[in-house]
Amino acid sequence: MLVKIRLHDILKDKIKTEKVSEKGITERQLPEGSTVNDLVISLGLKHELVGLIIVNGRQVNYQFKLCEEDRVELFSPLSGG
Repeated sequence: MLVKIRLHDILKDKIKTEKVSEKGITERQLPEGSTVNDLVISLGLKHELVGLIIVNGRQVNYQFKLCEEDRVELFSPLSGG
């Protein structure tokens, strides 16, 4: 199944092997039944780099099962100072 991904903040710079647009947009082919966790692992991202996961406009967790054409947005954790 094909999912569309938008990487925000520093995450778009962490993906070196994918074709990622300047806006952090890419796509990923995953096996049916894959979860957000499977997606994050397939992108080579460490879990501590992902602070917020949005799928089709709704906040979800790593166990959320993805479907064909889902739109996934990954945000880095907020930090302040």
